[in-house]
Amino acid sequence: MSTRSPFVGPRPFDTEDAGIFHGRDDETAALATLWRGHALTVLHGPSGVGKSSLLRAGVLPRLARRPPGEVFPVGRPAFRADFPLAALPDHDPFTFTLLTSWYPEESPTRISGSSISGLLRRNVRTDRHGDPVPVLAAIDDADLLFPENRRWEGYRGRLFDDLAEASASFPRLRLLIAVRTDNLGGLVDVLERAGLATGSAARFPLGALRPDAAREAVREPVGDAGHPLAACADELVDALREGETGVDPATLQIVCARLWEEFRSGRATRIADLADVLDHVLRDHCLGALATTADEHGALPGGLVEWFRGAFGGRDDGVPAGRAAAHGIPGTVLRALEDARLLVADRRPDGRRYRLRQARLRPVVRRLAADADVPAPAGRPRLGAAEAAFTAGETELAWRRATAVAADAAGDTRLRGAAECLLGTIARHRDGTALAIEHYEAAAHAFGAAGDAVRVGMLLAAIGRLKIGDGTTEAVNRLQAALARLPGDLFVRTALAHALWHAGRAQAAIAVLDDALSQDGATPEALRLRGELLADLNRAEPALRDLDRVDHGDRPSTRAAWALARRTHEGGAALASTEELELVESADDSGPVLLRVARVLRLGGEADTAAGLAKRAVMARRPPLPRHLRHEAERLM
Repeated sequence: MSTRSPFVGPRPFDTEDAGIFHGRDDETAALATLWRGHALTVLHGPSGVGKSSLLRAGVLPRLARRPPGEVFPVGRPAFRADFPLAALPDHDPFTFTLLTSWYPEESPTRISGSSISGLLRRNVRTDRHGDPVPVLAAIDDADLLFPENRRWEGYRGRLFDDLAEASASFPRLRLLIAVRTDNLGGLVDVLERAGLATGSAARFPLGALRPDAAREAVREPVGDAGHPLAACADELVDALREGETGVDPATLQIVCARLWEEFRSGRATRIADLADVLDHVLRDHCLGALATTADEHGALPGGLVEWFRGAFGGRDDGVPAGRAAAHGIPGTVLRALEDARLLVADRRPDGRRYRLRQARLRPVVRRLAADADVPAPAGRPRLGAAEAAFTAGETELAWRRATAVAADAAGDTRLRGAAECLLGTIARHRDGTALAIEHYEAAAHAFGAAGDAVRVGMLLAAIGRLKIGDGTTEAVNRLQAALARLPGDLFVRTALAHALWHAGRAQAAIAVLDDALSQDGATPEALRLRGELLADLNRAEPALRDLDRVDHGDRPSTRAAWALARRTHEGGAALASTEELELVESADDSGPVLLRVARVLRLGGEADTAAGLAKRAVMARRPPLPRHLRHEAERLM
C-alpha cells in the first residue's frame, strides 16, 4: 500500500485539501470574481458535481492569498450535533447554526438569540479610513432548507428574512449560496419572498469536468509518486465518460481513491485490463452504497439491489420519484442514493426524476446480483450525514446514522459526545424526555473526558431544563450542582434562572441573571429572560431596556413580553393594535406566552379574547403554565 491517498473518494474536498484540488482553475477564478462583485451569488449544479469542493478548496484559498475584505468560514445550515437544542428550546436553530459556523471563535452564549444583523454589527471590521470592509459569507448545502418534510419551514422563513435584513443593513455584505439545481427554483422563490433582489444576483452553474480538466484532476495529485494512475489518466477518463461530454467529479474521485489503494506506487506502469478493473470498482461502489442505504432505512439489501437494477440498468429516461414510490421506494431512499453518489436528480414539471450520475455505471448496474458479496464500507459513518437527515426532518434516518457514529467512535471522545448529543436532541424532538436526558448525560460524560467545559455546560443546562417537567425542585437542584461545577457558565446560569422562575422564585431568578450579566452584559439569552421576567412583574422600564437590546422578532415569548412591558409603561386603555392581535397566532400552545398575550389584550380592552387566551394558557402543554402564574390566569378568566 502507498502513503496517504491524494484522492478524497466520495466526500467533498475541504479547505485543507487545496493542495490536491485540481481541474477547476477557471471555475475558481470566475466564481471568486462574481462573489466579490455581487451582493448575492448563487452557485448551483447537480449533487456531487463539486460545489462544496470548489468553494472550500478552490475559492476560499484563492481569496485568502489576497483577501478582498473579511471572508467568513463556509456556513452550513445543518443542525449541529454537538449543540443540545433543548438548552434553548424556542430559539431559531437555523440562524444559530449558521452563525456558529461563520463565527467559530465566538462563544455560543453570545451567539444564541442573536440575529445575523446583530452579530455583524457587533463584529464589524473597518479599513484604515474607518469604513466597513466587504464581508464575504457563504452558505453551503442550502438544499437542507428545502426538505419534503416541512417541519422546520417557519424557521427557514425566519432565516431568509434575517438574511434579507442583513443584506439591506450592510451594503458591503457579499452573500453566496450553494444549492442543487433541482432546488434552484425553490431558493429563488424564498429569497424573493424575503425581499432579496434575485434579479441582480449572479448565477454560476457548475457542470461536470471537461476531459482535459479530468485528466489534470488525476495526474496532478499523483505528482512524482510514480503511481500507475498518472500513466493511464487518458485511458481512465475516456473509459469513464464513454461518449459523454464530461466526467462526473464524484465518480472520478471514488474510482481514483480505490485505484490508488489497490495499485502500488514506485513504477509508472499502466494498469492492465483497466476496463475490467473499472467495472469491479464501480460494482463495489454500487453494492456498498445500496447495502448502506438499505441498512439505514431498515430494508433488505437484496430487494433494493433488484429494484435498482431494474430501474436504472436499462435505457436512461430517468425514474420519476412517484414511480419509485409505487414500488415501495420512498423519497428518503432516493435522496440517500443521491448523497451516496449513485444518482442525480432533475426537477421537471411532473416532479423529480432520478438518473445515474454517469452513463458508464449502466452496464455495471445491469449485471448487479442481489446476492453478491457486499464490500466493507470505505470509511467510518459520517456525523454530517446524521445532522443532514435530522435537519431534513428524517428523524428515524438521523437516529440510525447517529447511533452508527456513536458505536464506531471508539477512542474519539469528542465524536462520541457529539453523536450522543444528537441522539438526545432527536429523542427530545420525539417527546422522549427520559431518553433525551440519558443521551445528554452520556454526551456530557464524553465531552468532560475531552476537557470541553463549554459543551458540558450546555448539556447540563439542557438536562436541567428537561428536568423542569419532572418537578422544579429537582431541576433547580441539578442546575445548582452544575453551577457549582461550572461557576462561570452562562448557559447553566440562564437555565437555573429559568428553573427558579418556574418554581415561583422570580426574584431569585432575576438575581441569578443580574449576576450573569455582570459577568457579560451582552449575553442575549440572559437579557431576554430577565426582560421577560421583569415584564411579568410589571417592571416595564427595566424590562424594555433589556428587551430593546435583543432581537425578538422570531421569539413569541419575547415579543409578548415586550408588548406587555410597552402596554404597562404607556398606561391608558387604547384599543389593542393589529400587531398585538397578531400575537395570538404566534402563541401556539405555550402557557407563558398565552398568558402574556392575554394580559396585553386585557389592557387593550379585549376582555373576552383575553379570558379565552387565559383559559388556553391553563390548558397549554408546550410548555405548561408555571403553577405560580395560574392565579393570574384565573383572574383574567
